[in-house]
Amino acid sequence: MFGATVRRTMAWAASMAGAALVSLGIALFAREIGVSAASPAQSVSPPGQVAAATHPIPERIWIDKLKINAAIQPVGPGRRVAANAVEWTAPNNPNVGWHDYSGRLGEGKNIVLNGHNNIYGGVFRKLYTLQPGDEIRLGAGDRQVVYRVEEVKILRERNQPLEVRIANAWYIRPMNDDRLTLVSCWPEWSNTHRVIVIARPLAQN
Repeated sequence: MFGATVRRTMAWAASMAGAALVSLGIALFAREIGVSAASPAQSVSPPGQVAAATHPIPERIWIDKLKINAAIQPVGPGRRVAANAVEWTAPNNPNVGWHDYSGRLGEGKNIVLNGHNNIYGGVFRKLYTLQPGDEIRLGAGDRQVVYRVEEVKILRERNQPLEVRIANAWYIRPMNDDRLTLVSCWPEWSNTHRVIVIARPLAQN
């Protein structure tokens, strides 16, 4: 099971202040591109299309060390679990979830991905075994970005005060910081902790 309180959701608390930042992140993704004084004859692509072409949503993830080759799908927030906290959903299938407020490829923001560890194929079952220096690739179309793992953290989650869970969620917040954050549960046979992998981009092609 991935979520501690709801079977079909990732029981991952985020503060409502974080939720406000989520909304801001979505607005920033769709912000107007600087096209000024376009004449009626000019053909100007809608800002959302321009942003999507320049900074696409990641579509696939490869972690060779873990033999992971998985599709990525957008996921959003789940149900409210307290006055100031919500859960975050994870795909109930073998795919990896992209938090729909988070960064896109090449955007220079925090890209947040999640996945189950012991249900629906457990795509991130062995995530905790990654070590600094290991490589992760994200792709969209014919574009790929290579990341190198910097940190692997295991944080207690089950039966922890909401404040602790919110503190744990610090790693998945919107950031103007070029990084990749992978999130799952730990250990393999349970979900008492969160495993968080932080990686930085190396190269693009």
